[in-house]
Amino acid sequence: MAVQGLKQCQVGEIFTGYCIIRKKELKYKKDGSPYLKMELGDSTGRLIGKIWNNAQERWRVLRVGQVARVSGKICLYGQYKQINIDQVLPEKKNETFLRKNLLPVSQKSIENLRKNFCAHEDSVKNRHLKNLLTDIFSDPNFLEKYLQMPSGKLWHHHYLYGTLEHVVCLLDLSEVLALHYPLLNLDLLKAGIILRFLGKLDEFEQNGFINYSREGRLLGGALLSTHYLHQNIQQQKDFPEELKLQLTHLLMSNESGAHENSPVQPMTREAIFLKNLIHLDIEANAVERIIQYDCIENSDWTKFNQLLNRFVYTKRID
Repeated sequence: MAVQGLKQCQVGEIFTGYCIIRKKELKYKKDGSPYLKMELGDSTGRLIGKIWNNAQERWRVLRVGQVARVSGKICLYGQYKQINIDQVLPEKKNETFLRKNLLPVSQKSIENLRKNFCAHEDSVKNRHLKNLLTDIFSDPNFLEKYLQMPSGKLWHHHYLYGTLEHVVCLLDLSEVLALHYPLLNLDLLKAGIILRFLGKLDEFEQNGFINYSREGRLLGGALLSTHYLHQNIQQQKDFPEELKLQLTHLLMSNESGAHENSPVQPMTREAIFLKNLIHLDIEANAVERIIQYDCIENSDWTKFNQLLNRFVYTKRID
């Protein structure tokens, strides 16, 4: 029988498995007695856990980023599931192996997504853009690292191969747009989509859970991607200055976070289209996750989502 993940367990069930400790906080009840509140995570998502006994001792022993074997009962706190922890044992022997396997992974076919990505890359006809993309991804290890990166921390595509999933969707949508807007430079837009996510290599770190790196917080994905772009353009012969300018604008005007402001506003046809494509896929991906994990039991609604500022109606018409 397969072991259920943290977010897959239903209210009343006992969860026993390995988790990463994402946050911890020593809190106090109204009577002044302490309890330990933690945010736990595994490959299925995050859940709040609480320890009611020996809270101060556990707070001193347990550390953020630690892998632990957790056992407890899933219960409801308001509309939200949490786990009342009976036992938590830090894992040391297999921590490196477990840390990697606690990261969530795209549920789509990685093989099919990779084939689609390569087909889109091959479809770029502009000689300068094609040479640029070919040189950047000539190292298969670099290509795999790029495709394997998550594309978000929590809100969207926040799992391994999230960048691959996000980029392929944007590339597919770009072809649909080109059918309706023939003046769109599809080669430029496709190259911009692929190059925009080079910064993901430095934007996130994956030490048991996905988090922003120091560079990711201080600089942002758009600037990190632009740095990669300019490094690689310098190695190209006779790369047109106007093409470099428009590629740079595509990247700098499209910070991909759900509520982040880009360094400059998009001012070209391709940049404006890219901004809207990115936000369409970000919100669509987030809504799919909300419907999957945040439904209220015996209801056609999800819990209220703060980022969307609304409930989501889940009833499907077949």
